[in-house]
Amino acid sequence: MPPTPETDYARGIGLLLVATLGWSLSGIFVRLLPELDGWQINCWRGMATAVTLSVFLLMVHGRNTIAHVRSVPWEAMVIYAAFFAFGSTLYVTSLTLASTATVAAIGAMAPIVTAILGFVLIGERPGLATWIAAVIAVVGVGIIFRDGLVAGNWLGVVAAITTNIIFSLQLILLRRYRGVDMTPAVVLGGLSTFLIGGLIGNGLVIPAGTMGLVLAMGVVQLALPAILFVRGARSVPAVTISLVVLFEAVLNPLWTYIGVGEVPSADAMIGCAIIISAVLMSVIAGVHIARSVTQAAQPADGGQASVPAAAGDQPR
Repeated sequence: MPPTPETDYARGIGLLLVATLGWSLSGIFVRLLPELDGWQINCWRGMATAVTLSVFLLMVHGRNTIAHVRSVPWEAMVIYAAFFAFGSTLYVTSLTLASTATVAAIGAMAPIVTAILGFVLIGERPGLATWIAAVIAVVGVGIIFRDGLVAGNWLGVVAAITTNIIFSLQLILLRRYRGVDMTPAVVLGGLSTFLIGGLIGNGLVIPAGTMGLVLAMGVVQLALPAILFVRGARSVPAVTISLVVLFEAVLNPLWTYIGVGEVPSADAMIGCAIIISAVLMSVIAGVHIARSVTQAAQPADGGQASVPAAAGDQPR
């Protein structure tokens, strides 16, 4: 039986959920490696990611792999790889300095930060709801930052905020190069992370007993979710993607609580709730505006107002 829009949509949601599940394991992986610092984790996590994605490219493109890599504009390749390397390094570093709930809550701000940076850098005008959501989210971050000052982990909060900005810049670059497969750039970014962690942070030397877990983190938590996310996003509306990925902010601290008993502080939970509420408000408002525009653009049929499409009937 050939695939239908409904089956494509269901498959896409399933792939996105599995990708989000994989990303949400970052906190528990770091907590299970207390003897390693951020440089050591980033070094071998980056290598595992690069090798996994290189194998994936060879499986998909075969003899045309080199030509596929060359099809990526060199400036996009270098910039995206740099964003990935520095963002990935800072992300793991933030997890070693702050609680998982804190890092996950700040990461949930990505849709809002992307909208604001998109306005500044490429002229995409966010709606009023996005600006209001941004103000509300800043309040949540302020509560988390205050908690970080009290707990003495403010540096981890700063690293998480910087990571969020870098990730948002990656998304804007993806918009600029919509038709380009950036997987080769991620491979270059993974190799760069390996070199940065190894040469600058002395991350090459790690206890033998931890190597398997670090390599598994690169494969399970980063490389495979990236592959699944790209496949799933093809048949799911952007607004739905934002909502599905938001689960990561809930799952990440949940796994660390179940696995190692890490309990988020009250301020971290309050800040997380405020940020997630702000993002949901922005996403829901965006859906309403998009439907209103679509409805206004459709020609009237017999003088009756057109009915907005249901979520499952939106273009994918």
